[in-house]
Amino acid sequence: MEDRKIRPECVASTGDTFNKTTIDLTSDETRPIPGHGQRHSRSNFFREAQFSPDGTTIVTQNDDQCLRTFVLPPDLLDEKSAPIQLQEYANFSPPSNIQSYAMHPFFNLQDPSSTLVLHSSTDQALALRNALDYSTVHAKYNLISPTTERYLTTYSLAFTQDGSHFVAGGTNQLSMFDCSRDRSDPILSHKLVPGKKAKKLYGAESLGCKGIVTALAINSDGLLAVGTTQREIGLYADQGGGDCSVAFSVDAPPSERHTITGTGIMHVSWSPDGKYLLAAERQSDGIQVYDVRNMVHRVAWLNGRKAQTTQRLGIDVVPTADGFEVWAGGIDGCVHPVSSALWHPTGAVLATCSGCRYDKPEVADKADDADEDVMTINEAQARKSDNKMAIWTVT
Repeated sequence: MEDRKIRPECVASTGDTFNKTTIDLTSDETRPIPGHGQRHSRSNFFREAQFSPDGTTIVTQNDDQCLRTFVLPPDLLDEKSAPIQLQEYANFSPPSNIQSYAMHPFFNLQDPSSTLVLHSSTDQALALRNALDYSTVHAKYNLISPTTERYLTTYSLAFTQDGSHFVAGGTNQLSMFDCSRDRSDPILSHKLVPGKKAKKLYGAESLGCKGIVTALAINSDGLLAVGTTQREIGLYADQGGGDCSVAFSVDAPPSERHTITGTGIMHVSWSPDGKYLLAAERQSDGIQVYDVRNMVHRVAWLNGRKAQTTQRLGIDVVPTADGFEVWAGGIDGCVHPVSSALWHPTGAVLATCSGCRYDKPEVADKADDADEDVMTINEAQARKSDNKMAIWTVT
């Protein structure tokens, strides 16, 4: 396919608001809570952004472990001389690190009772909150170890298509919850690694995948794709309520390992027709594509993503007249057809969030050599932050 010229125009952004370290944020509401176990001198970069299904709202997560809600202005696409400055509508800072979050599939800004976001935090119950007022908790859900009675960590979340249930991915475990049952336990759980009894009955090669479940996606036919840190994918019927039908590794054969690399699946996404599964990994410059009719063999390798980093970089699938496109952010500061790229549900605008992790350079001792002082200042200038969320029109 020939490269086409893309003309992006920034229509809104957060500007320099987040070009500070996590401790430099001046608002009481956005200060990191002590005890998060993070270095507060770190750059407050954007970790992730998600569009609401109705396209009116974006919820983000920064390195200060806050969830923030941005409501897009109604005049977003009106002609103007400069980009609109985006301001957060609401924010939430939990008592421990956020591991994952997901927007409710029937999120509608005109109906405040539907503007829900589900999130998981370390050593806490899963919580369903209102994204316009995070103090409003609609329900909490328990995922507790039966042996230690401690909360199990959830690393990925996905709602079912009708929004009545959700799936939570943990370490070697997949759990399903009923959204209507406050303070409830999972209605079912899958152990991803076959137990001793299963191996004895069905053999060591019985279906299952291992690792931390870091990626979940449900296609139009209700097939749940599960991606793990061990570079394995499992497919579960009935949106996660059924058995595992396929499990396989995305590790390339020896002849291709010099080009097809990765250290764990961070994102899975389905094509609009539900026939193709796309898997993106950490420290990988490409995206692997599989056909649902024969998942064991990869059908394509989309190269040029520029993602040789341990940071979690997002991808998005966009329907087109000829099929679909995949857009991905890279460490080169570009969106390839910054750290994350996602399209408005109607395809009208593109949202990007950027930034990277680094520690604030310490000021050199006055006793140090003058040249070393100058070098420290130059380093600080060279490492100027670009922690920003931006909204673009693309023609």
